[in-house]
Amino acid sequence: MPPKKQPPAETVGARIRALRLAANLTQDEFAAKLEVSRSAIAQWETDRAGQVRDNMERIAKVLNTSLGYLVSGETGSLLGDELALMRLYRACSAEDRKMLLLTARRLARS
Repeated sequence: MPPKKQPPAETVGARIRALRLAANLTQDEFAAKLEVSRSAIAQWETDRAGQVRDNMERIAKVLNTSLGYLVSGETGSLLGDELALMRLYRACSAEDRKMLLLTARRLARS
């Protein structure tokens, strides 16, 4: 039996997109906060780069995350509960992730 293929590693673009969605921002809103075009955001999120490296610090600040997390997925700067939530989120299916984000957004509005 051939070895099982491993899923591809999460990319910088995937982390940017996930954090943007978790912040409940559209690409247009995110672009406005960073003073870039919406197409730049779309390129970053699909790893077609452009000027993403020059903007990483600003992206991290707007998304309220660490530069280390954006660049490498390093979660060392997260607090215990945040890290636990991130690990649980990553273990969920795509459908369950959507449900969790919806629930978290509702709770954050309360």
